[in-house]
Amino acid sequence: MNKKRRAEFIMKRANELAESGECQDWMSIEIRLRHEGFREARQLLDSQFVRQELNEMCRLAREQKQK
Repeated sequence: MNKKRRAEFIMKRANELAESGECQDWMSIEIRLRHEGFREARQLLDSQFVRQELNEMCRLAREQKQK
């Protein structure tokens, strides 16, 4: 898998984790991704916009899970 496709896959996986309701925030997503073998997750998630978006997705997913 080339670098661009791998980065796209990692971001897709980050969104899946956020939407699952299993992660508290972007940092817990990064930790999960790194444990899954994606060492570059830290670099890919190093954006205030991306982090805010993931945090919001996590919050909404957790609220949905509680209903």
